[in-house]
Amino acid sequence: MMTIFDQVKSIHERAVETQDASALREIPAMLNRQGIKCREKDGQLLWTNLSVPTSVGETITIGLRYRKQDQTLTEDIFELSKNNPEMVTPYYKDQYQTVHPEYKGTHKFQGAGAQSFTTVNTCCLYLGSENVS
Repeated sequence: MMTIFDQVKSIHERAVETQDASALREIPAMLNRQGIKCREKDGQLLWTNLSVPTSVGETITIGLRYRKQDQTLTEDIFELSKNNPEMVTPYYKDQYQTVHPEYKGTHKFQGAGAQSFTTVNTCCLYLGSENVS
């Protein structure tokens, strides 16, 4: 059986290779199976992001970007490491940027756009249109 790290790495590689980020739709359910509850009452999931930090090797970052009830955007970040492939490390508020400076400001970034791929090893899936109630 594949580890959570291997599963997410496979999704990231497939998304980058095919330029189709729709596989990221699987990520919230994968986190739920790991015992991590995604926001339900205090935010609407708009984006799922996968990224490979440049400051650390063999690490994958999952970002779930939400629109909170006050209409601001926030992101819950989870880190997976090949060194401990079944562990999902959650980072809330601005904790992640203290560990990985290249992510400074991303937690509260208020920009919005549906760009699927960036030049920093990140692929994003915009879910906003699916999650409007």
